[in-house]
Amino acid sequence: MVANHFSSSSSSSASNPSTSAPDEAAPAPVLFEAVHSLRKVILNRPKALNSLNDEMVNLIQPQLEKFEQSDLANVVLIKSNSKHFCAGGDVVSLVKALDHEESWKKASGFFKKEYTMNHFLATMNKPVVAFMQGVAFGGGLGLSMHGAFRVATETAQVAMPETKIGLFPDVGANFFLPRLDGQLGLYLALTSSPLKGAGVYFAGFSTHYVPSERLAALEARLAELESTATLDTVNSVINEYSADADELKLALKEYPLVGPIRRALDLIFAGKTAEAILADLKKLEEGSFDLKKIVREGEEVDTGALQKWAKETREQIELRSPTSVKLAIKAIREGRKLNIDEVFTMDTRIAAACCSPEVHTDFKTGVTEFLIKKIKPEDVLPPWTPATLPEVTDQHIQRTFFASPPPFTNPPVSKLNLSRKNRPNALPAYKVSPHARFALPTENRIAEVVRGEAKDSGDYAMTRKEVVARFVAEFAGKVGVREKVEEVLDRRTVVGEQDTLRWVQ
Repeated sequence: MVANHFSSSSSSSASNPSTSAPDEAAPAPVLFEAVHSLRKVILNRPKALNSLNDEMVNLIQPQLEKFEQSDLANVVLIKSNSKHFCAGGDVVSLVKALDHEESWKKASGFFKKEYTMNHFLATMNKPVVAFMQGVAFGGGLGLSMHGAFRVATETAQVAMPETKIGLFPDVGANFFLPRLDGQLGLYLALTSSPLKGAGVYFAGFSTHYVPSERLAALEARLAELESTATLDTVNSVINEYSADADELKLALKEYPLVGPIRRALDLIFAGKTAEAILADLKKLEEGSFDLKKIVREGEEVDTGALQKWAKETREQIELRSPTSVKLAIKAIREGRKLNIDEVFTMDTRIAAACCSPEVHTDFKTGVTEFLIKKIKPEDVLPPWTPATLPEVTDQHIQRTFFASPPPFTNPPVSKLNLSRKNRPNALPAYKVSPHARFALPTENRIAEVVRGEAKDSGDYAMTRKEVVARFVAEFAGKVGVREKVEEVLDRRTVVGEQDTLRWVQ
């Protein structure tokens, strides 16, 4: 339900960001604490599931700037004071600003502030750690995904539900979603399907998987680190508290996106258009899809499960704003080619259009229908404009959300401050996250090794045992590496001569 992904609660009053003691009358929505060289950012709006509003962003940003400049501060920990991390942005407050033309700029201004904060996190050259307990939806992923370390627990849930309310995957999601394995990012953007627990780790959203009962001890250990502790030191510390192999294997039993379903996902969501994706899902649902494309010879397959997945996936997409569906496809595919600065610039341009009801009404419509009127999309579809996918042309998407100059003047497109002039240690713009090495190996990396394309590959093809051993050694026995590599090899390779592996498309 969309209502579970976004909050409609109003903000509490402003607080002094330099203190961690909340006003009894109006608790500060964000608290800040310093323990030795550890700096804590604590989300403290539990009744709203810590949904981000203007006040919270205004409190967090200046503190991040202080942390970056301070020689006494090193590790930055972002966490919640409750069982949920962050349910996204307070979009109801934003949409209320769209009721009057003179306040459209205010709604757009929130996105500018939020993206500035997200970009700052993405370019901080200090260890940023996020404890992803409970829900981390939309804006919650903007707070967590851009730091070096994301720690998921068994309670973690991640989702990008924006297309369901006429918005688009923002907060830099157009950088990290297309860099997930295969077509997983696009699938999650178009369906809003949540990933849970160990699945958050296995899919690449988190860099570590730590049982929630160990978080307090991990936090205390991080506070003991010297101000000179490196990223590798922090990585090693978090690994000490990670789940063991047996705990992870047990948790991964519930992860559904493996085998033929995952092959179907990657093949179908690579379709050129939204219409093509839905047509192939319909074929799979009805039994007319060529199963040879996703099922190996001699492989056992639950056809009923495949058809059920296809039906549910198609129905989820058809509930969404047709414009948002096509916008998400283009934004994610563009984001794959862009660096981190360019993605946030693109997001800002798109967000401005979403805050101009003259050219895009679906954001206001979606939030009003689902979150204010509390209408269930399964019962009554909102009056999306246009109402069907064929009515949403590529030209409309390009002109409305990407063209320069835009076909609107209210609100004006904000210009993000992406300068590093006063940030001598800030990371430069990058197309591949410099922190990717702390997560599980990607499917592309595994493919390079199997194909012999890795820089240090030998002259001979490798066996399954050799590939697994190589990655386990490369990642120093990191929990989950063996399971990830074996799942990818099961799905993407066949055994050839002398038991060597061959990668298959």
